[in-house]
Amino acid sequence: MSEGADPRTRLSMAQAMVLFIGGGLLISLGDRAHIECGVLVQNNTAFFGQAWWVVPMFGSVSLALFYSYRALRMRFGEPATIRDPKRAVLNAVLFLMAYSSTGPLAEFGFSLAMLLSGLWVVRLALHRENRATILLCLLLAVLGPIGEGVVASLGMFHYTNPDFGSVHSWLPAVYLHGGLVVHTVEGFLSPVSDAAVLGRERP
Repeated sequence: MSEGADPRTRLSMAQAMVLFIGGGLLISLGDRAHIECGVLVQNNTAFFGQAWWVVPMFGSVSLALFYSYRALRMRFGEPATIRDPKRAVLNAVLFLMAYSSTGPLAEFGFSLAMLLSGLWVVRLALHRENRATILLCLLLAVLGPIGEGVVASLGMFHYTNPDFGSVHSWLPAVYLHGGLVVHTVEGFLSPVSDAAVLGRERP
């Protein structure tokens, strides 16, 4: 039986709701910084000064990222992340710092993008991240801005003074840091042990 078809490899309803709500709220804080700094304008402010769809959208993204990372990790045969509360909190804080910094520093464009990308490389070297994490970050840095461009084209929001199409040039670097949060979350929400999954995948 494939991993995708085995219900034991899926999150429980409670775990999925925690990830959906927690991830949605965490990422929306960065958007809030953009709004306050005038970098981002949304089509309504019905939910505490933000559009009602922001938290559900980012919650769905959080679930997609969890399963994408887990699929990549199992594809590479890499072990699950050990549960580490301090590391998880640190990664979340660093992500929010990177995200929020692009509010007041938005005008620095490509220079800010290079700085944030360099800091991401340093973090990779310091923590020796696995291949699944690196690949997820890179995919996210490409697909994230594309997705935002599509949402912007629908009139749901727009960036002010974008310098990279309809988005800002530092946006991919923000997504790089966001990708580093995912594997620490898996350490808390992994639905089965590595041994169980790898045992099912071996012929």
